[in-house]
Amino acid sequence: MDKIKAVIYARYSSHAQREESIEGQLRECHDYALKNGFIVLDEYCDRAISGRTDNRPAFQQMIKDSESGAFQAVIMYTLDRFARNRYDSAIYKAKLKKNGVKVYYAKQPLPDTPEGIILESVLEGYAEYYSQNLSRGVKRGMKDSALKCIAQMRAPFGYRIVDKHYQIDPVEAEGVKLVFDLYLQGKKQTEIVEILNSKGYKTKAGNPFQHSAIYKMLTNRMYYGLYHFGEVDIEGGVPAIVSKDTFDRVAIQVQKNKRHKGHYKTDVNFLLTTKLFCGHCGRSMVGESGRSHNGRVYYYYKCLDRKKGGECKKRPVHKDWLEKVVIDYTVQEILTDDVIKDIAIQAAAGMRREAENDSVLQDLKAKLKDVDKKLKNLSQAIEDGVYTPTTKQRLLDLEAEKEDLEIQIDREGIKKPVLTEEQIAYWLKTLSTVRTPNEDFYAKIIDTFINKIVVTDINDDDISIDIVYNLSEMQKVCTDFALVDPKGIEPSTSALRTRHSPS
Repeated sequence: MDKIKAVIYARYSSHAQREESIEGQLRECHDYALKNGFIVLDEYCDRAISGRTDNRPAFQQMIKDSESGAFQAVIMYTLDRFARNRYDSAIYKAKLKKNGVKVYYAKQPLPDTPEGIILESVLEGYAEYYSQNLSRGVKRGMKDSALKCIAQMRAPFGYRIVDKHYQIDPVEAEGVKLVFDLYLQGKKQTEIVEILNSKGYKTKAGNPFQHSAIYKMLTNRMYYGLYHFGEVDIEGGVPAIVSKDTFDRVAIQVQKNKRHKGHYKTDVNFLLTTKLFCGHCGRSMVGESGRSHNGRVYYYYKCLDRKKGGECKKRPVHKDWLEKVVIDYTVQEILTDDVIKDIAIQAAAGMRREAENDSVLQDLKAKLKDVDKKLKNLSQAIEDGVYTPTTKQRLLDLEAEKEDLEIQIDREGIKKPVLTEEQIAYWLKTLSTVRTPNEDFYAKIIDTFINKIVVTDINDDDISIDIVYNLSEMQKVCTDFALVDPKGIEPSTSALRTRHSPS
């Protein structure tokens, strides 16, 4: 059998002092590839860049290269190397899946079963949670650095980091000024991109500028000298490239341009994208919008074949109605207490195994135990009357070492949290008990539990919705729904009828 062609992605966060080095991640990933029969074609590495942003040069290049079909797998150290943001994770994994690429984790192997997908979602959810809820010690250290205006994120275009502080890059700064000047002259962002690239300017990653980079530049407050990190804002904390007056005038123009643009096709998230398929021709169903005779905007899912003028006659389906039907059915019929309990048991067991094999965490705990022992002995000596200036300094040093070790252990916990069955079950249960459902809630349900949805027209009034779940015991559930409007404009759920068909 031919070996699977793979690439490795590794990332190192700027603030995590004890995090696995790039070299360590690569070594583990190469070992995993060797043991599992992969051929490694290339390595993609982002150094000192947080996983909470998708603005990572090597990561974006890997996603782009996946379109070539040259590799079928991406190997990473653990799943939080990919992203600590649920939406980025879902979007980019969908892109890789579309390009025929599967993601593997060297130190967090997940079962190759439908439940494995749910387990991965649970772990991703907590990776994001812990990333957003750092320990008090970590937060305190980062805030102390912020108050000193120390660079804690990579420098944007126009700046460089010197002695841990942001300083102006003279060449790039001229490019920043040019962008602001051109925008105030009325140039469109696409025109500004062309001018920048024609003058030879490159992004920090060494690539030509794209349209999205201009908007980020025009709205980045650092350019008028504001240092911002977390809850810390310090005017003049960074050397300014443009004046505050120039930045404010640009901000007003940006808002005006946003209001003047047609808005009915923007900011609409089609939640079932990549999971929804036509039951007639098998093609994907994608989002589309249209206006009725009275000017009202409607959003649909439409068969890709029909959208491109093919022969498929599948009717469009109303977006909000279909998403609500799928979500309601999943919450009411699938997310039962027994299913949640089984998933929680598997996830907790996997986390315990990972923690037991985590040599870095075990080493830190052993050092902390040793420091605690030394502190206890020293305290006893002081109680016995042995107290000198040297003793005092030794006590202070040990207490500082203990605090540092506790912070490092917290950081390891952020990377790979160990949760109980009860904690995981509680997180999953929240998905079925949200009082005020919103898009965030819907996305969690769909990304975690649903593998595939197939919609078929039965007749002028009825459609069939087949939902494939990430559960072995209920791979397929078939439901029929009556549509009042055959065009799918405003279907009613009042005539809903349901039938089960286990696989």
